[in-house]
Amino acid sequence: MNIPCKDFNLAATLDSGQVFGFAREENGAYRGNLLGEPCEVWQIGDTVHVSSTKQMKPEHVRRYFDLDFDLSSVYTHLKEIPASDPDWFDSVRGLRLIRQDSWEALACFILSSNNNVKRIQGIYKNLVEYFSRRARRQVPVFPSSGEIAKTHERILRQIGLGYRAPFLQRSAQFLSVNPDYLSVIQDSEYEQAIERIISFPGIGPKVADCVFLYGFHGLEAFPVDVWMLRVMRKLYFKNRGVSEKRVHAFGRKKWGSLAGYVQQYLFHSARTGILFRP
Repeated sequence: MNIPCKDFNLAATLDSGQVFGFAREENGAYRGNLLGEPCEVWQIGDTVHVSSTKQMKPEHVRRYFDLDFDLSSVYTHLKEIPASDPDWFDSVRGLRLIRQDSWEALACFILSSNNNVKRIQGIYKNLVEYFSRRARRQVPVFPSSGEIAKTHERILRQIGLGYRAPFLQRSAQFLSVNPDYLSVIQDSEYEQAIERIISFPGIGPKVADCVFLYGFHGLEAFPVDVWMLRVMRKLYFKNRGVSEKRVHAFGRKKWGSLAGYVQQYLFHSARTGILFRP
């Protein structure tokens, strides 16, 4: 399948720490799971190519990668950021926020606590392989909350979750009893949505913001981790030791309904050294 994709950067989108089910191959393509189907995705110019055993609908792929969202207002904000190079974001222009599955995002960011992207990707792969093999699925997919709920904590620890195993299992058990709860979060305003996400075990304010942004496309969220704290202190607080809480409030107030998009550009550019080059 070939999909026109003006103003899109597949590499920046998939490498920016918002989704963990794709791995980059030597030829530059990404192999992973898209819309419940194993696939290979690559980009040539203004076209995204998707190779899968099952034919997907182009409109579903477009929605997944948020391809119809106009990024011009995001770029306006980025140009106003007081970086030494006003064109700092050119190399990641076209980065988009994926509309991924809410349960998968919740599960993955429970795993993100005191973890790094590479290790989260490894745990993700282990979960997919174990549960797909156990269910004898021909198509390997991320396990459902029901599958996680019925699994012994010991198994999750062996897969690599460590102390996060009971957090994921208890969250899955709750959702198996309350299957509409993710829809309730989706329909909630920011403050109430965050409060509901924090009610899951092992989730604090920062992770809750990640879950709301990446799992529910809550663009007013502004996750603040060590990278964001560092870059925001440098850009807006003269390197003063301001708190995560203050930076979070500042980002949400300054960028409003596009705070999540601005955050993703800042986070990815800071983590990869694009924003502050030597």
